[in-house]
Amino acid sequence: MKTLILGLLAVSGLVLFLFTGFTLAFRKGNKADGQKAREYPFVSLLKPIKNVDDGLAANLESFYRLNYPAYEVLFAVDDFKDPCVAILRDLQVRHPEIRTKIVATGHPPFENPKIHKLARLVSKSRGGLFWATDSNVRVAPDTLRRLVEEYLASDAKVVFSPIRGSSSRSFGSLMENSSLNFFTSGSIIASWFLGRQPIIVGKSILIEREALETFGGFGYFRNYLAEDFLLGEAFTKSGFRVSTNCTWVTSVSQTATLKSFFKRLSRWAKLRYHLRRPVYLAEILLNPIVIALAGWAAFGRRGWIVFAATTAAKVAIEYANFLFVNSEDARRLRNHLMFPAAVVVKDFVLFAVYLTPFFSRQVDWRGGRITIGKDTLIQIPSNIENLVY
Repeated sequence: MKTLILGLLAVSGLVLFLFTGFTLAFRKGNKADGQKAREYPFVSLLKPIKNVDDGLAANLESFYRLNYPAYEVLFAVDDFKDPCVAILRDLQVRHPEIRTKIVATGHPPFENPKIHKLARLVSKSRGGLFWATDSNVRVAPDTLRRLVEEYLASDAKVVFSPIRGSSSRSFGSLMENSSLNFFTSGSIIASWFLGRQPIIVGKSILIEREALETFGGFGYFRNYLAEDFLLGEAFTKSGFRVSTNCTWVTSVSQTATLKSFFKRLSRWAKLRYHLRRPVYLAEILLNPIVIALAGWAAFGRRGWIVFAATTAAKVAIEYANFLFVNSEDARRLRNHLMFPAAVVVKDFVLFAVYLTPFFSRQVDWRGGRITIGKDTLIQIPSNIENLVY
């Protein structure tokens, strides 16, 4: 039993070390030769928005500071009563040089709301390329140029951006950003460059319009919640190239609470469980703190030594990731002091989150609850007429 536990801890540590190594290795990304891109295509920026995220005004402002010659910004909201609309209209007034359009799309109760918004925005767009980004994303001025240069250089029809979390101001946001930077980004980059599996997360995706239209547009994915993963899979299976040059974008989380952190991770866990169940089941092996605690009894009096050593090693690996990936948060002494506790609490929360798909298929999604099935297919209730009318 002791040998088994030590073996599991060794495997877990090795994989997590690789996650950090890949994150550090690809943090700066690869820059294409800009001289080859003589003419940059017009790009439509598609922004589905609901309510006011942390730092929303600054997040959106960063998209008006892009070092790119020709683009438009299109926003989609449920309705014009949304409190975010005032921020959108202010940006529209302050940046007349960039075509900006705000569209109210409504909120279909049993359809992917993000896909619904994106499909409506496409009908108002002019670009041959779409750049779909979430409202909590902030970007550097050269982000779009680098993504388009990758598109031109590689002939990829989809170009994906890794995500880093930043701007932690609460204990919950520190956990959320650390989880994103370490486990989420590390596993995705390792999948791209080690496992040759192009996993896509929808915070930032550049998509060729013509290629997307071969599927019938964004509407092809409207009945699924994991539209980003399935989009990458559909393009790959259809023979389209999917690429990344590791042009990172920043996900801003400042005020997340333990409750909101749990709900967000629970939603992601249920999606992963219904997408690739064997892979999801194996994720428990990547929580060494929980493994060490569960195996404490096998070591008797020395169980606490194994647990303490495992915890210290896990904190050290994540701390290295924190210092390198999240330089903004590293400037705040409070984040350094809270970090060890954030790692330990986060991993126990992740264990609780890990169990949720076994008890529920319902997902909290943009103000509603949706039941999902295989591949995150949205389940339509049998009494839908009574629910709608």
